[in-house]
Amino acid sequence: MAVRTYYKHKRVEDIDILYNFKCESCTKNSGDLKAHIVGPEAIYTSNFSTISDEREEKLEKDAHKNLVKKVKEVYKDVIEKEIYCTEFKDECPHCHKLQSWGVSGLKKNKFDTPKIILILGILMAIVALIGHYCSTTQEIPLSITFWILGGTVVAAVLSFLWNTIKINKRIKEVSKNETRNTPNIDWSNIEKLLDEEK
Repeated sequence: MAVRTYYKHKRVEDIDILYNFKCESCTKNSGDLKAHIVGPEAIYTSNFSTISDEREEKLEKDAHKNLVKKVKEVYKDVIEKEIYCTEFKDECPHCHKLQSWGVSGLKKNKFDTPKIILILGILMAIVALIGHYCSTTQEIPLSITFWILGGTVVAAVLSFLWNTIKINKRIKEVSKNETRNTPNIDWSNIEKLLDEEK
């Protein structure tokens, strides 16, 4: 049997958004900081190590569309929901204290890791089930499927609890801050991306 080689061709686009904030503890201005926004990768799998100019152009367009989508999501979260993604670092460069507005990004991502764990666990359980029922010798016991599902649920719950503990610790830490501020964000370098259609 011949072995096939596949090549993954990837492209990604990114952009920096300038922002600054007045520290809630020491009240000093942070100075200009950059939130580095990276769009999801555009991927094309091929049998060849090089790709055509046409495919290259499509890959570049897909990477650009992914960045536009990510930037619009970040903008909408900030403007409509006052959620600041974790790319907006909230540690004061002077006193190194964290800011209250940084908690919103952690809360938004609270369920991301548990979801990924559950999806992977379910996929592994499905593969184990297929292996059990499609194997002529049934070398994979059915109990492995239940162990996989049980382990997945436990891992997802532990991940959720860990995220909750981190958020509660952060809330307790920033509750000592003297004031409540939000960052000043300069959207000027992403205006063109915001105006683009999907």
